[in-house]
Amino acid sequence: MPTVKLTDTFIKGCKCNAGVALVEFRDTDARGLELRVSAKGKKTWRLHYTRRSDGKRRAVGLGTYPDLSLKEARAKARGMQGTIENAEVRADPAARVLANRGAETFAEIAEVWMERHAVPNKGARTISDDRSMLRMHILPEIGAMKAVEITKRDIIRLLDEVAAKLDARTGDGDSGRRMTHRPNRVFELVRSIFRWAVGRDLVQVDPTWGLQPPIKKEQERERNLSLDEIKTLWAALNSTPAKRRVAKDLPRGTAVVGVADLRMTRAIAIALKLALVTGQRISEISGIHKNEFDFTPGAAVWTIPGTRTKNKKRNRVPLASFALQVIAEADMLSGGSEWLFPSPTGEGPIRADAATKAVARSSEALGIHDFRLHDLRRTAASRMAEMQISPHTISLILNHASARKGTVTSAVYIQYSYDKEKREALERWGQLLNRTVG
Repeated sequence: MPTVKLTDTFIKGCKCNAGVALVEFRDTDARGLELRVSAKGKKTWRLHYTRRSDGKRRAVGLGTYPDLSLKEARAKARGMQGTIENAEVRADPAARVLANRGAETFAEIAEVWMERHAVPNKGARTISDDRSMLRMHILPEIGAMKAVEITKRDIIRLLDEVAAKLDARTGDGDSGRRMTHRPNRVFELVRSIFRWAVGRDLVQVDPTWGLQPPIKKEQERERNLSLDEIKTLWAALNSTPAKRRVAKDLPRGTAVVGVADLRMTRAIAIALKLALVTGQRISEISGIHKNEFDFTPGAAVWTIPGTRTKNKKRNRVPLASFALQVIAEADMLSGGSEWLFPSPTGEGPIRADAATKAVARSSEALGIHDFRLHDLRRTAASRMAEMQISPHTISLILNHASARKGTVTSAVYIQYSYDKEKREALERWGQLLNRTVG
């Protein structure tokens, strides 16, 4: 192997002789630095070094010329030689390169995280949200990258992309509404996955370390509906068609409703009613199996299993007279299905995000300014508070973890169900709703 003092002029002019596939030149100025020139003219840098653990000679690629200049290649070679000589015995650049080639992609690590961490520890709706964020925002940007090679700059670029996206739930590109809190949720999810991966020794460095949430101070939403707005909403929900309109004699995918029309099915409209009457989450409403109901006269109750609640704690929701009316309407529409709100495909219940999208797309037709789906739950709690119902009872109705685990006494010793207090509160709330909507 020729040993020469490499110069830019020499490098630009060197090439393989006829019939030779590869020629190598060892630099005299930087120990171990080698230039390789292929028959096709490609020029690459390599560093030769001695592995301290066993004295074996090793080589690792540094880059290509002219992307990596002679000056940069020499500096990189000297820096790596210094690291090898001064670091622990395990320092081995070539081994790291080989390890990186076989390392898991972020998508693979995210799937393992989902299986081993998210599913055992999170509620169904949260898991669904995590999968949605991975599918829509995260994996298209960094999913194919090796997790060990993802940098802080890659994470920042991902978050910038999310912040620039419009809210797709509206179904049109004219609203211009951006997802106000989604960048923070994406950041928290990516950070959670990397922290878990570091703890499992799948990666050595968490690139989210030191990063701040994109939205430093989120504005807590305080919107709740007045009684007049509830009346307007209820009337709009009553106007939904029992059957979905079909675009006859029109190309597939053609919309048959306009911006001013309610873009939701009757089943979703009834689900929204039930969410307002009971104060429960739409994910818990949409997934109701009929065997969760006990219609004992005077003591009707809906028991939500822990597998479907956010805090994984079973929740007993006493059913007021008005709630029973709404459930009867949904039951009649569901036919013989085992689900109160069956999917149009007949397989399982409707998806929770179907209601979220329907509300976003029907914002103008509902006739209520700045209305979001979660406002129903906040409205029920706020109006019950106005009726002087105990905050503790309201928290129990909403199945807040703080109401059940606030103290050792409440978490361990008090096993009383509070059904009586919850039933009285929901019955008073149902009566007010009934008077309001006529």
